[in-house]
Amino acid sequence: MNCYSRHPCHINVLPVEILSYIFTLATHSTLSSTSDFKQRYQVPFSPDSVTMPTVLASVHRHWRHIALSTSTLWSSLVMSLEQVVHVKVGSDVGDEYTPRHTTFLDVQRLAAHIARSQNSPVDILIDTRDPDWDFEDDGEECPNHGAPPSPFAAFIPQILDLLFPQMYRWRSLTILSDTWAPLRVALECLSVPTVTKGSGAPHLETLMLMRCNEFLGHSDIFTPSSQSIIGGIPFAALMGDPNRDVPAQYKPLPKLRNITLVGVHLNWTDFCQYTLGAALDQPLSRVSGCIQSLELSQHCREVRATCDEFSRILKACPLLRRLVIRVSGPRFDKGIRQNDRLPVSLPMLEEIHVGYTHVEDAAMMLSQINAPNLVTLSIEDANPMASPDDEDAGPLVTYCATGLLDLCDVLPEVPSNLVIKPPFPQLERLSLNGVNACIYPFSLLMATLPKLRHLSLRRSPNALEALLPTQMPFVDACTRTIPCPGLESIEVICAEEQTRHTLDFVFREREQSGATRVCDVDIDLEVSDEGEEFGEFEIVEGDATGMQPRYGEWELGEADPFSPGGIFNDPEFDEVYHLVS
Repeated sequence: MNCYSRHPCHINVLPVEILSYIFTLATHSTLSSTSDFKQRYQVPFSPDSVTMPTVLASVHRHWRHIALSTSTLWSSLVMSLEQVVHVKVGSDVGDEYTPRHTTFLDVQRLAAHIARSQNSPVDILIDTRDPDWDFEDDGEECPNHGAPPSPFAAFIPQILDLLFPQMYRWRSLTILSDTWAPLRVALECLSVPTVTKGSGAPHLETLMLMRCNEFLGHSDIFTPSSQSIIGGIPFAALMGDPNRDVPAQYKPLPKLRNITLVGVHLNWTDFCQYTLGAALDQPLSRVSGCIQSLELSQHCREVRATCDEFSRILKACPLLRRLVIRVSGPRFDKGIRQNDRLPVSLPMLEEIHVGYTHVEDAAMMLSQINAPNLVTLSIEDANPMASPDDEDAGPLVTYCATGLLDLCDVLPEVPSNLVIKPPFPQLERLSLNGVNACIYPFSLLMATLPKLRHLSLRRSPNALEALLPTQMPFVDACTRTIPCPGLESIEVICAEEQTRHTLDFVFREREQSGATRVCDVDIDLEVSDEGEEFGEFEIVEGDATGMQPRYGEWELGEADPFSPGGIFNDPEFDEVYHLVS
């Protein structure tokens, strides 16, 4: 031991600034960028990073001094069910009306992080999710009179009272819950402006509220039914003292960049007017102009925004770059299949994710958006897997190809003078998940995406065949079109073994027609009996071809299965292919 004490650890001879930077990297590691659909939602920071500063400070005196002197290490503030302490009180034998247990919230760690973070910007996570929750209906869990039965909901005001004095340095606020009660209490606290809450949240960049129950958005009626209305101005507490004089150009939350509302609804008119700063009786001259990412997901029909409210929300975000609408969006009245409103111009919008339950509504929602520079488009059938019927996505796919809402059935007899104006001409990345349609809409779509480079297909029949060289209805009869000529990579997730042969055949036909080779190919097969769970199916095999696609898997001496009379003979596929070509 004396020998080791004379030779200090090499890391301890580093300058304090370097060691402090290493501690910061260890504490605030970058979140995984996986595209796995299970990781659809990610909080701004990893909850595991909260304990890292304490671990580092426990090594020895030198590290503890550095850790306590680096305020940014303590900037992640987390409260979860782990901080709810159950304490036994009284004796085992006693009056039946005497409670034997009591609960309280342990805020020691939160208070320590608040003090040690000093004046650094802080990221806040309030996680009320219960691992033992079984997705049962919330029911009337939040009576209008009386304490909410959720054990964590009663502690939300206590947590916010500790955090409100630090509001001036909030950088992100995330609240997660399985049930509605904690979110309702949090919204009520955040929607009441008072002078005791400081000067607002001028440095807030990310606001995320999530009710983590993806079954809710498929209902027409909000549950709990008595709690569908939230009073007050949305997030008024974040905007500072309402009694002070505010200049006309004042932006309510000047640095707010990202808003995510999953299963959480608001008064959409007030949200647009006050939170986004778009006054109803004035032109959109003092909107926040900073919102770059907006997600509205899992809203039942009763609490969705109207068409006018949805359009005004989009207009209040002129610099929007990413838009996610999943089982949400504007509320269209039944029987309406046309949209006469002028689309909202969003020239900076680069990424749209649409999860639909009604195809026509999704198509009309996209028709309200003018995004000429869109780069990434993701379309997903968000209906439950157990749904008896597959939603025909033909009208939605057709709109993405032509920009027309009334061209639902694409037939070979389409007039040759038809004017095709694709709404997303700059599209480079396309993802289709569970999108079911006949081959004609897919063929139209692929033929109108000349800049597409990356394609992802998951359980989307006929989309792969649409990459075959075809004679499109609106193209001159002497011209043979190669869809997506710039395609560089393709990912296919399916349940049919035959898809592998179809993919090889499509590549062969494309190359024979002069298309460049697709260098990056990844195909995964799904079955239900073995392998890693993946939704209703399971991945059991992955095949990445690397830089060289494979054509066929026959042994030497066998006939070419793709030649006339070969073993690859799918009459249904051949009929569709020759009909289109």
